[in-house]
Amino acid sequence: MNLYLALGDSITAGYGVQTQVAFPKLYADFLRRHNLNLSMLNLGVNGLTTSGLLASLKNNRNLRCAVAQASLITITIGSNDLLHLIGNINQTINTAQLPIIFNNLSKNLAQVGEEVRRLNPIATVKVATLYNPLPAGPYALYMALAQGVIDNANSRIVTWAKHYGFNGVYLDREFRGKEWLLIGQDHVHPNVTGYQVIAKAFARY
Repeated sequence: MNLYLALGDSITAGYGVQTQVAFPKLYADFLRRHNLNLSMLNLGVNGLTTSGLLASLKNNRNLRCAVAQASLITITIGSNDLLHLIGNINQTINTAQLPIIFNNLSKNLAQVGEEVRRLNPIATVKVATLYNPLPAGPYALYMALAQGVIDNANSRIVTWAKHYGFNGVYLDREFRGKEWLLIGQDHVHPNVTGYQVIAKAFARY
């Protein structure tokens, strides 16, 4: 294993913390205990959706090259597909959009899987499930509804991962009941401890 490629959204990018404590850096440091020659490339993008990841996989030559060369790939994606369900704290969640969102999520994930496996049939690919940040923040009144939405999205992510031979990394299980400890001041992204938990989860699954 020589190239570890981190793909995905702000969770991969390490939003809210310094670069050295973003989870891909922590995970790479762990892997280097057994592989001194490992290099790590973090291509996480804040706000990335499944459609954005798919477009990059199809059109970004450098990204395609990195996927083809990687022996290990991690992916965090899907949260931003769900985010626009909540307009602001005083609005109800627009559940009428859910069937469209879930349909697009599944279609995009399938095409992402096809692209990744076309470029690299043999890499180890680890894909994270989504955690529910709402218990730790001002949107707590939406928690039950959000949990249903996230559970639905996660069942699609897990099914997708199995279909393409990816490993599921169950961040929802890691965060449940510990949201106050693991989520930062924006009530969405992990804090330093949260990113440490994510890195350990990727190492374990």
